[in-house]
Amino acid sequence: MKELEGWQRSYLTVGEETRGYYRKGDGRGVIIIHEFPGIEPSLLRLAEEVVAAGFTVVLPHLFGDPGAGFSARNIAGDIRQFCVRREFSVFARGRTSPIAGWLRALARDLHEGVGGPGVGVIGMCFTGGFGLAMMADAPVIAPVVAEPSLPAAIGFPRSAALRGADLGLSPADADAVADSGCEVLGLRFRTDVTTGTRFESLRRLLGERFLSLEFEGRGHSVLTADRQEFAVEEVLAFLDRTVNDATVRREAERDRMLESRLETALGSGFEARITHGPDRVTLLIQRGLTRKGLERVQGITREVTSVDPEVVRVTPRGAVASNAAGG
Repeated sequence: MKELEGWQRSYLTVGEETRGYYRKGDGRGVIIIHEFPGIEPSLLRLAEEVVAAGFTVVLPHLFGDPGAGFSARNIAGDIRQFCVRREFSVFARGRTSPIAGWLRALARDLHEGVGGPGVGVIGMCFTGGFGLAMMADAPVIAPVVAEPSLPAAIGFPRSAALRGADLGLSPADADAVADSGCEVLGLRFRTDVTTGTRFESLRRLLGERFLSLEFEGRGHSVLTADRQEFAVEEVLAFLDRTVNDATVRREAERDRMLESRLETALGSGFEARITHGPDRVTLLIQRGLTRKGLERVQGITREVTSVDPEVVRVTPRGAVASNAAGG
């Protein structure tokens, strides 16, 4: 896979289990765990940005052939790992996926090499909740939970609802997350059914230590295939604040005059963040929008700025960290 050129391939053995991972960069440590079907160019784009922000990035290779995408052979291999080897708790409630043991060891190994207060972890979709699981018995202090989708919220209505609320953690691991004192950053599209009601479960578990960004519109993979630039900026700002010694990023200057014009046109309940180079518009909202409401907001924004906006609800209010998001 061309995008992996320049990344160092290494292996880690834990007990009888040996797995590979890729590493690049200097600075404090961040682990980025790929989603289904495996390591893809959109993931490498994100990883390179985290490297450029001054971090050592590790990409564990859990399943799939890098770059193979949704080929029949690649999907068959993924299903074999999910359903036959049982490394991932796809349906079970109140259970941490067995793969978490190897990932915790990887976090300890990375932290020992780069130092600092701890490491960050970004998980997505099937692996979305793994950063939480790694907080037990590993130096993980900055978990990013993107569109967490396990256990799969399928089955009869009651069973599906219970799975959709489950965080994929054993009771002991859930207690470790609650007692950690760490903030957790959650990202999703608000109407993405695969995430179930897990964000509500995280709010009950963590209170205001759960910082959430919920985007309007259709999509699933907030940081990769359906990338939202505001989400990437907030992830980098979160990692800077929690893991890094000092930020190396330069944040774009905001166009406050145009922000004021747009907010006046939209009416109350909207907070605009506009930057240039490239042109970007983010609208912070207090509550979710209907489909027609979103279309109205998009139309007004295009008329005022000539840019399609990213529309997001941030909870708790004021939790955004980047200058491009929060002033």
